[in-house]
Amino acid sequence: MRHSILSIFFMVCGLTIGQVGIGTTTPMADLHVAGEMLVQKKFVTGNLNTVSPVDEDFKLVTRVTNSTPVGQITLLDVDQLNVAPVNTVNYHFTNVYLDNLNDVDLQYDINKYVVGVANFRYVGDAIKKVPGGDNFSIGHFVVRTFKSGGTWHLEIRNVELDLDPTDSLEYYIQLIVYDKSYFRDLPTILSNLGGSNVGTASSIPVFE
Repeated sequence: MRHSILSIFFMVCGLTIGQVGIGTTTPMADLHVAGEMLVQKKFVTGNLNTVSPVDEDFKLVTRVTNSTPVGQITLLDVDQLNVAPVNTVNYHFTNVYLDNLNDVDLQYDINKYVVGVANFRYVGDAIKKVPGGDNFSIGHFVVRTFKSGGTWHLEIRNVELDLDPTDSLEYYIQLIVYDKSYFRDLPTILSNLGGSNVGTASSIPVFE
């Protein structure tokens, strides 16, 4: 009988030691933290298992760098995101005057997204060459996204030459849209090359 009591006692101790609760007396996992968690140094994890197509009901754990103090652990709720971390969007522009898209408001909020240009294709009448120095020139295209008035804008145009007004063209372009929940803009690094076409950047980007 005495041996049976000791065996039961050790079994209960084993179960108690197997689960640790912080802020709770009834832990539901090996480590159960009830309340906020602060990690001020490295957050180390092992290798993550492969996610199968049916494992879609999940949340992402992230470390907040602007909390006080820094290091609060919180959840990034993927169910509340309007877009995925990286998205591609195709645009097709027709009936363009001459060849100039000077300013197209794409309506992506600059505080939520980073928008870049991927693929670009020009379809339509050729731009006529004109003399330029010792050779002929067909100008040069500018294809870029830029910020204006709180949203991302698009510019596609030939800076030097225009089509004849009776000609026609179409633009196909693919944009890459990054969600700022995962990505951010780093500060501008200003480097003065002193009139040279070679040099070294003035500083190294700092990643925190």
